Amino acid sequence: MFTSRDRVVSLPETLLLACVFAALAAFFTFIAWHRFVDGDEGFYLLASRLVLEHKRPYLDFFYTQAPLLPYVYGAWMRCFGVTWLSGKLLAALLTALLGSLMSAEVLHLTRRWFAALLAALLFASSTLIFGFYPVVKSYSLAGLLLFGAYVLVSKTSADVSLWVPGAAGLLLGLSVSTRSYLVLTLPILLCWIIKNSEQALRGSVLSFLCGFGAGVVPCLYLFAASPRAFLFNNVGYHALRSNGGLLGMWSEKVFALLAVFLSRVESNGLQTSLIFISSLVLLRSMPKRRYAPRLAFQMALAIGLISLLPTPVHPQYFCLAIPFLLLTAVCAFADYLARLERGPARVGVAVLCGVLVAGYVGAAVGDFRRYLVTGDDVPGLEPGLANDYRLAQVLAVSRAVDQIAAPGETVASFWPGYIFQTHAEPLRGLENDFSLPIAGVLSAERRAAYNIVAPEDVEAGFEAHQPRVVVLRDHISVPSNVEYRQKVRVVEDELRASLKAQGYYRVGVVDDISIYAFSPRVAGY
Repeated sequence: MFTSRDRVVSLPETLLLACVFAALAAFFTFIAWHRFVDGDEGFYLLASRLVLEHKRPYLDFFYTQAPLLPYVYGAWMRCFGVTWLSGKLLAALLTALLGSLMSAEVLHLTRRWFAALLAALLFASSTLIFGFYPVVKSYSLAGLLLFGAYVLVSKTSADVSLWVPGAAGLLLGLSVSTRSYLVLTLPILLCWIIKNSEQALRGSVLSFLCGFGAGVVPCLYLFAASPRAFLFNNVGYHALRSNGGLLGMWSEKVFALLAVFLSRVESNGLQTSLIFISSLVLLRSMPKRRYAPRLAFQMALAIGLISLLPTPVHPQYFCLAIPFLLLTAVCAFADYLARLERGPARVGVAVLCGVLVAGYVGAAVGDFRRYLVTGDDVPGLEPGLANDYRLAQVLAVSRAVDQIAAPGETVASFWPGYIFQTHAEPLRGLENDFSLPIAGVLSAERRAAYNIVAPEDVEAGFEAHQPRVVVLRDHISVPSNVEYRQKVRVVEDELRASLKAQGYYRVGVVDDISIYAFSPRVAGY
């Protein structure tokens, strides 16, 4: 049933996929522009702006991920503007491309248009997709590249041109250059190539590895420029950001895994359980032969295990597995249904599928409301403070900063998102809001080498009235359940007292966000 790997796509199929992409692009653009702002978006966007200004991750500013994302977003913003809407539009389009690619692959494997449309519907209604892909984070870019690598590897065989495994390796390398721990999926894809290349084994493996090497060139370049800074930003920081070390807190990891399958907080347990169990049951009924959805399921399992490695673990990490599980479930179901003879059994299976799809889509209704309207249980949003994370509020703070600070003036903002879309420059060390909580365990020499600022350095700057303008939140007393954010809030609370003692005064307020400035005349200097 899935034997035609090189079939030419017909005009009706092309039009169908074009409509799928247009629908997904419109849907995810709406989500991107109306969803509550994710806290990580601020530092990703500011990093992209800094790259556009010819600064380098690790060497010129602290950056805690693999380096590709700010270069991709920076190139996009050079063409479409250094704005929140531009950045969010790219995230939405990358998500739509991933959904369209998944639908195209389902259509290619099943030759059934209803299966392709079903895949697109399930993709759009998955909480772990619409909740975390159309935001400026690494998931949409890394997920698209990784899924593209899977698609090409699944087509590798003895009679396929060597450019196919080469391109697959390139896409995998680029995904690793976006989210580094995805390198652990390399053995799975390489084993598939070895099993299915037969007499062309050596050429296919070499082509795949050469492509992978080309894809990780951004990492290799920055590693060669400063091995210590590269390793600290990508590994060392993650060992310091929590009390569990790099790979500790395994009881929490088990809890996070259970939350993915059972909880609605940051995930949708019903959805994840449905597609995982459906994939597992249907695959067991499939013959033990070359079967691309089986590789997709293996990729999903690998991503799930990889997502347990960081400390702490957040359920959103598992979102990278969802496209692979959806493809597995839809293709395996379509194959199973096609093998049934017409009759009551086939009708019964189709009805059961309809019930499961209705349950899957229906389970997302409340999550749409959470992420777009109420903010309840949305990661990073505290009760009663959701309005601070509306894009309109963030832009209002940015406009206020532009009215107070001179073009090119350095501003201390304790969340990078407030000065991303301004003409101000960030205070060195505050380009990333993850640095303050771990500064105390580093020597002054290491802080300088890694572009990290300590609270005492910021306080010393306030005493010297540098910088003149400071952006600080007023709701620090509200506790956060995220460990590093709570540490930041304690530091900010202490620095606010220092600000007032050194003659800074409030010159602008947007809800809970205050802008302070120093004036010698007002302060009595």
